[in-house]
Amino acid sequence: MNSAAARIHPRFILTALGIAAAAATATAGDRPPIPRLDGPWVQLVGRPALERWATDEVEPVDFDAFLAGDGRWYLISCIRNTAHPGAKRLLYRWSSPELTREGWDPEGIFLSSKPEWDHAEGRVQAPFHVTDAGRHYLFYNSRGAHLMSSGDGVRFESFGERAVFRMGRDVCVLDDREASGRWIAYYTSPEPGVNPATRDHTIRARTAERLEGPWSEEATEIPPLTPPPDGYPFVYAESPLVVKRGGSYYRFEQLHVYRSDDPLKWDGPPVANLAPRDPLKRLAPEIVTREGRDYLLAYQWRGRDERGIFLAPLRWE
Repeated sequence: MNSAAARIHPRFILTALGIAAAAATATAGDRPPIPRLDGPWVQLVGRPALERWATDEVEPVDFDAFLAGDGRWYLISCIRNTAHPGAKRLLYRWSSPELTREGWDPEGIFLSSKPEWDHAEGRVQAPFHVTDAGRHYLFYNSRGAHLMSSGDGVRFESFGERAVFRMGRDVCVLDDREASGRWIAYYTSPEPGVNPATRDHTIRARTAERLEGPWSEEATEIPPLTPPPDGYPFVYAESPLVVKRGGSYYRFEQLHVYRSDDPLKWDGPPVANLAPRDPLKRLAPEIVTREGRDYLLAYQWRGRDERGIFLAPLRWE
């Protein structure tokens, strides 16, 4: 030890160490949180027994779940591989008194295609629910983004007879009014020539001050960041999900998660992978909050896996 170091008082050293520790703690506390699964997956619903257009191959895919005014949780899902004429898709509904309960109660077909609403035959899919000023709003796609609304979250009525904006499919709507004064709608956009690597699928976003519109004519492109897998090259351009936690935005490309300070600008690498062994085992993630705690929901869809929609608790650390 040199003479200068020997003259440093021990109390000064302890004080310096305390300042450094406090600075390190503050820095860690300022870091954006990262999502992690915090428990096992529980199956909420399986293949529904349709009252019409039933087949042995029906299965739930893109969906949303929410708490209605009657105190029950409702889950509305697109059902594919039905016997409905046309594209063979419709919306089905379940309910439960508890979000995390296994085996929700079937409520029956919620919506099938209506020509008077300018639907494509047999193609109503990918519902997405938000609330605003005490009302429930439900978006879904069929020749664009259609909108329904409800005072109680149980009985819905159509907002007009045409789509409220043009889009491909699989819409997610983010309330960004606190930051930008706008709602942001993200959706899957198949476009000839946009990206051969993803079989010409990308993600675009439109904005509006009100859910009913008008929505922006200009659509911002937000290309997939996760490299496309063999055999399913457009999977990361499907079912976009963006949520905000604290001052950060989190974008789910299936179960790969990216973070940004800007909801319309994204780059990599991902901050989390919530399914490292098989990132395509469960798809179309949604986040539902109950009593301040987040839960991740996704549908299970391939191989010998049980068909249905599953839930796992989610924590941010």
